[in-house]
Amino acid sequence: MARRLTERSGDNDLYLLDVGTGDVVHVSPHDDEASYGSPSWLPDSSAFFFSTDQGRDMAAVARYDVAEGSWQYVLERPWDTSCRIDWTGNHLLVETNEDGTTAAELVDPEWLERTGAVSLPARGVASFGFLATAGCSPIRPAHRSSRVTPGSTTWKREAPPASPRRRARCRPRRWWNRSCRFSSFDGEQVAVFLYRPRASNPPVVVYLHGGPESQYAPSFNPLIQYLVARGYAVAAPNVRGSTGYGKRFSHLDDRTKRLDAVSDLAALHDWLGATAGVNARRAALFGGSYGGYMVLAGLAFQPERWAAGVSVVGISSLKTFLENTSPWRRKFREREYGRLDTDGDFLLIASPLTHADDIRAPLFLIHGENDPRVPVGEARQIHNLLEAKGIRTELVVYPDEGHGLGKLKNRLDAYPRAAAFLDDVLRP
Repeated sequence: MARRLTERSGDNDLYLLDVGTGDVVHVSPHDDEASYGSPSWLPDSSAFFFSTDQGRDMAAVARYDVAEGSWQYVLERPWDTSCRIDWTGNHLLVETNEDGTTAAELVDPEWLERTGAVSLPARGVASFGFLATAGCSPIRPAHRSSRVTPGSTTWKREAPPASPRRRARCRPRRWWNRSCRFSSFDGEQVAVFLYRPRASNPPVVVYLHGGPESQYAPSFNPLIQYLVARGYAVAAPNVRGSTGYGKRFSHLDDRTKRLDAVSDLAALHDWLGATAGVNARRAALFGGSYGGYMVLAGLAFQPERWAAGVSVVGISSLKTFLENTSPWRRKFREREYGRLDTDGDFLLIASPLTHADDIRAPLFLIHGENDPRVPVGEARQIHNLLEAKGIRTELVVYPDEGHGLGKLKNRLDAYPRAAAFLDDVLRP
């Protein structure tokens, strides 16, 4: 089996290769944009299961019959669904991504009837295999279970023993409630997870995930816990363009619709202002990679709303980013942001660097010198421009890092410095 990306955003093809004859079968001919997951074969190789969203908004489980050379949907759920099968072929594990949290059940591969549920130690995120399963929640680091079969899931803590201060960890407010949404400028409903400290009326940090084809999920995040323990509320939204809420939602920020995602930040700010106990007048943006772009865009396009920003390996200009990123990466990202040869004018319009004269909030920048995806020049060019304007800006470049902070010593240096910066700006 082989999967191949196409020129369209969120689209790929699935092929079946006969190693004996060399014949190649295109399993997934389609006209609409659609994604296809990895196959899970039956032991006799007569068929395989996979997930796809062809002709649908949410991904569902399909079954491909090799002899017939065709497939059909066999399991559909209200959320994105994926699957895998054990080596015996007796258990099909069906997973759903329910507003960022994981749910799972076991299904008979032949009759497609539910044979049992898979219990998790807490509502959160899990990754499954049939010999070991890892799961975590916002307040609980990774756990591992035994073999997943009906009635035999036993969870064992693999993290260090809980410290006496474990109770200080904060779970997101009503994070299990699907109604935790805010309305954006066009009525689109956007999910957000809100973590709150014990302090009253705290400043708030908006934590923005990268991607943009990604999703914030309520897993254990040490940085969020660190900020909450420091007295900040943390709001983690899944703005339009995020995955996990259907194909339509993930395409709402494609190319010339990029700034609609930035407008979601303004709606989030309004929502935070109406949320009791959170001080939206002292609100900062914090994100990495594409999340770093969103930080810079929020400061540039909504300068009256945001009091500070922390951008980690962020994009300051979509145009210079595409010009200078690695060639293999450029073709992949042009599908999402726009092409240099046809969308150059809009790339400039949507770039925070173009509107840097409007930025007035203090900005903290973190970057790796050897970043092959978002070159360090993205941070330096906006830092130099703001510094020349007299806007407070700090740039920390790590010579031994690439895209992000992979080394513990650098994380232990960068994040306390960023937090001290936020303390100074938001709580002088």
